[in-house]
Amino acid sequence: MTNSVLAQTGPDLADRTSEHLVDDVRRIHELFAQAPGCMLVFVGPAHVVHMANPAYLAFTGLPPEIIGKPVREALRRGSARGFDRLLDEVYRSGQPRVLRNVMLLVTRYPRGPDEEAYADFVLQPLRDPDGSVYGVFCQGHEVTNEKLAADELRASREQLKAALDAAQVIFDNSHDIICSVGVDGILQHVNKPAERMFGYRPDELVGRCFMDFVHPEDQAMTREVNRRVLAGVAVNTFVSRYLHRDGTEVPVMWSAAMAESGDTIICIGRDMREHMAAEDKLRQAQKMEAVGRLTGGIAHDFNNLLTVVIGSTEALGDALAEQPELQSVARLALDAAERGAELVSRLLAFSRTQPLAPQPVNCSKFLDALLPILRRTITPEIEIDIEARSGGEDLRCLADLTQLTSAMLNLCINARDAMSGGGRLTVRAGRETVDGQAYVLLRVEDTGEGMSPQTRAQALEPFFTTKPEGQGSGLGLSMVYGFVQQSGGRMEIESERGRGTAISLYLPQTQTLEDAPTPERPVHAPTFQRHVLLVEDDDLVRDQVQRQLIALGCRVAAHRNGHDALRRLGASADVDLLMTDIVMPGGMNGRQLADHARLLKPQLRVLFTSGHAEEPVLSALRMDDRAGFLAKPYRRAELARKLAEVLQDAA
Repeated sequence: MTNSVLAQTGPDLADRTSEHLVDDVRRIHELFAQAPGCMLVFVGPAHVVHMANPAYLAFTGLPPEIIGKPVREALRRGSARGFDRLLDEVYRSGQPRVLRNVMLLVTRYPRGPDEEAYADFVLQPLRDPDGSVYGVFCQGHEVTNEKLAADELRASREQLKAALDAAQVIFDNSHDIICSVGVDGILQHVNKPAERMFGYRPDELVGRCFMDFVHPEDQAMTREVNRRVLAGVAVNTFVSRYLHRDGTEVPVMWSAAMAESGDTIICIGRDMREHMAAEDKLRQAQKMEAVGRLTGGIAHDFNNLLTVVIGSTEALGDALAEQPELQSVARLALDAAERGAELVSRLLAFSRTQPLAPQPVNCSKFLDALLPILRRTITPEIEIDIEARSGGEDLRCLADLTQLTSAMLNLCINARDAMSGGGRLTVRAGRETVDGQAYVLLRVEDTGEGMSPQTRAQALEPFFTTKPEGQGSGLGLSMVYGFVQQSGGRMEIESERGRGTAISLYLPQTQTLEDAPTPERPVHAPTFQRHVLLVEDDDLVRDQVQRQLIALGCRVAAHRNGHDALRRLGASADVDLLMTDIVMPGGMNGRQLADHARLLKPQLRVLFTSGHAEEPVLSALRMDDRAGFLAKPYRRAELARKLAEVLQDAA
């Protein structure tokens, strides 16, 4: 023990001690020198540092010169943090204090950096024989490593708890089913989405074998997949059907893997009902698109044939005017051909390639005009109710009036047929906004038998019908659907067995006023001779139309392609009208032919014909005031009317 470390006993202490106290002090000095922990002795109300052992000086980096100085000078940092006030409290009260994890700034070696350290301290009052307190004994030991380890452990626990809480939130709020299954197939944990997917609460599933809920037809496949997972093979995108509590099938796509513990399988399952419904809808749309294209192509050829049949039969009927019996046969054939034309028109409506003449339609007035027709068509046992929610303003949609009338009649007749025992037919009109687009809604509701899900899924397919043979073609709804799609709208079907059907047509809304009706011009042949350049690639149609034009008093130059027609036009300037089919092979269609022809003769009038024309082409033709369009097939009177219309202002 050195004097630099331990102070000599002062005269005031010597006055209070006896010989045996000197021995005690010596032993205390030895204990101080050898103790691994920090020890200090403070005496007097100023808390003068009376003793400080080497362990304390090494821990704090303080010099031995602190001995003999009051605490405020010796331990400036501690005093600034309130250490002297603690000494005051123990000195006055005589009660010990225990301090845990006290943070200190220490300098481990001279001129070294300040370090953050932690220690536990006990402050014990020192008493005279009479019991009065004369000082304070401070004992402590460094717990920096323990404190940091405890802090790290606490932080790790907090992180673990946060991770578990987050996992629990994911577990409870996941859109997918998350579950754990024992190797025996018993469900151990199941999250909340199970109730939405299967109709059972998690507590009703836990403790049961997952195979209890697998569709019987998928159980063998599921067992095989389960064997692979038990063998350590992770499985992804495995789809099997489960049974909902209400008995319906629920397709579920599973991912499963064995946990590291080897006694639990972790599974994630996704409800595939919406996904499969979307896939079915896409497949249905693709099938409808393919059938529509096929139908459009067939309709083109049929219309060419019907043009020949109708024209020839009409001419034959005129030639047999003096033979009534044969003329009636020709008229019968003509009627049959026109019924065929009507059927093809429905096919074109389904394929969305029928010629349309869209115009602003006042829906309130339209329904008022439709009501008398419905009263004549619908049986008295069915009550008819028409509602128009316009908000005080006229509801106007943009549609072909003829096709709109046909579509609404078709829907109302279907509704009538679904209410064989009577019921209520409601036709509503109103405004709707869908995806930011303004529509006029026309809705037909009935209280009939409704459709099963299977029937509803097939309702728009061409030639599908639930009516007895001979009572329906199966083209009604598909025709309405095609018309609405071609008009830039949409169609929705709501139906349930025993609860009736509601079909909604969404047609583009317009604020444009209705066009004033124009009086029909009288149907007659041109009163003076016109020179018509006829272009038609079908030989039969070309010959038939040429005969019709000649019968109407026209001179005709007929060609099978646009190139020959252009050469004819270049050689003769007296052509009044170019009559051409729109769809033609050979690298030049009717529209291109007209453009080239007008380079040779700018004021040339053009009459386009087609049995199958796309709407963009027809829209462009409607903007051409020197052109007209005549849909195949047509009768001679229609041809005469269109010729008069196109040639009206020609010089």
